[in-house]
Amino acid sequence: MSWNNFKGEKIVVEEIDKVILVKLNSPQTLNSISSKMLEELDELIDIIWYSQEKSGVVFFGEGRAFSAGADVKELYALQNVHQAFEYLRRGQKVFSKIENLKYITVAAIDGWALGGGFELALSCTFRIMTKNAKVGLPEINLGILPGYGGTQRLSRLIGIQKSKRLIMEGRYIDAQEALELGIADEVCESRDVLIESAIRLVKKFEGKNQTALRYINELCNISLSGIPSENFRTEALFCASSLSTNFAKSKISEFLEKRKK
Repeated sequence: MSWNNFKGEKIVVEEIDKVILVKLNSPQTLNSISSKMLEELDELIDIIWYSQEKSGVVFFGEGRAFSAGADVKELYALQNVHQAFEYLRRGQKVFSKIENLKYITVAAIDGWALGGGFELALSCTFRIMTKNAKVGLPEINLGILPGYGGTQRLSRLIGIQKSKRLIMEGRYIDAQEALELGIADEVCESRDVLIESAIRLVKKFEGKNQTALRYINELCNISLSGIPSENFRTEALFCASSLSTNFAKSKISEFLEKRKK
């Protein structure tokens, strides 16, 4: 598929061996997540959803940051609570669409991933950081708090108490601490091998049932919320649905044939 039809200013997209590379392309603002960038991301995610036979999606930043966060000038210009609420809900909607994409998503982080930038990374299935990377939710230092889902996704990822402290302190953490906390799934040496490492991670899941992978992602994401009995019911429904796919029928048939030998 050619991505030439997507005309983004703040987002640049290309494809390598069925992996879609999404570049946050506003280096002069450290890839701050402006309304324009959110609008382009929203459009692109819809296009990706309807694309066929892709292996996954990698998000990364141009220049010396993944993303330093939301556009503070835009936040400051909001006139009232209603405007602020609608502004934040738009961002939440886009990040939820990333979280629920049918493909594996990887945030490839070099430099800063702060505030809204870190919230975007938390929306991805996995995160790879370079040794030079730092992440955090420092909104409290501006007298506010995360608004694009950061309190929820970080708590789900590392636990409530650790999440509370990181967010309330508003401090940055390096790649090693992120790995130890379970925020980072891998740490690589430098930016030179970052995209290659992210593509390699995506490719690990290439031979698996994509429908089942999407269901697993969704089930794990809701595991700490809702009513357990309903979550169990959803798990059974998703498992039953995956059993009906041609992919699963073929794999189970192969397994049974091997057992006969």
